[in-house]
Amino acid sequence: MAISAENITLDRFERLLADESVPLVHRALWLLLWESDVRVLDLLALDVADVARAGVADERAVGLLSRLIGERTAGPLLAVGQKVLTWDQAVRTAQGHGHAVHAFRTSGRRHRRAAPAPASRPDA
Repeated sequence: MAISAENITLDRFERLLADESVPLVHRALWLLLWESDVRVLDLLALDVADVARAGVADERAVGLLSRLIGERTAGPLLAVGQKVLTWDQAVRTAQGHGHAVHAFRTSGRRHRRAAPAPASRPDA
């Protein structure tokens, strides 16, 4: 299967994140892909305990992950029930919404590179 290097616009990405019909686990995965350069399989391998060590700082990611984790203290971070979200589930859901799963990471990277750099302080 060929993965296209399609671009997901920021507006489209924001609409997908806000779409409550998309399962929370997929929206959390997409946001983590968008905000980082971590590979899909590496994110799928994360455990709940890895979140504290990873130092996730993005407020939206923290919010989504908090909702996703709930009271769990162990087990897979990206879980459907008690089972880890699978590669096939991630791919099928992204495709069902018109995108290759990898497009979230590549589009997020493009968006971060295009964003203006923070202004430097004149006294720095």
